[in-house]
Amino acid sequence: MKRLSLIGLFLCFFSIGALAGDIADSAMSAAPTSISADATIMDWDFNVIREGSNGWTCLPDRANTEGNDPWCVNDPWVNFLRAYVKKEKPSYTEIGFAYMLQGDTPVSNADPFATEPTGADDWVTDLGPHVMILNPDLSLLDNISTDHLNGGPWIMWPWHAVCAHYGAVGKPWQIARKKLIGNNDVKTPRKRGFSLIQKIPAI
Repeated sequence: MKRLSLIGLFLCFFSIGALAGDIADSAMSAAPTSISADATIMDWDFNVIREGSNGWTCLPDRANTEGNDPWCVNDPWVNFLRAYVKKEKPSYTEIGFAYMLQGDTPVSNADPFATEPTGADDWVTDLGPHVMILNPDLSLLDNISTDHLNGGPWIMWPWHAVCAHYGAVGKPWQIARKKLIGNNDVKTPRKRGFSLIQKIPAI
């Protein structure tokens, strides 16, 4: 009986460890290994699965959404996401970066909490690898289009948060970065893909 109990305990710990490993693998796939290897890993209840050491946090694909959508973010984005899941206003005051190199789930361009398609002009699909930037200075995005079909930068969630889409590689990214965050000393993403820039939501 004692041996069976020990076997059961071993299997229990093995299952928990395997689950934690699956969460970590999914979460770390959101960013380059230079970031994700030493990042904190959290689940979507914001429980820490693994402590990190570099100021970044990675979260796994959400099982209740379409597609593969893990995130790797810095602290302002953690603040944003904690508020977002509670439908509260975030309080970040610094620029934030988020990597989504596996893409994203389809999303409404106007309503951050929509769960069903809202029409071709609003429902954003086929989002490939991208980087997102939070910027607390709302004025920096005043002249960017809200049309996600315009072939260039766009603003998302104009009444809650705003995102602008840029090619995140080479000179176009450097121009966009200078316009949005000036010469602030913020680590620049260098992974090929897209960039989404968000503002503080007024939920």
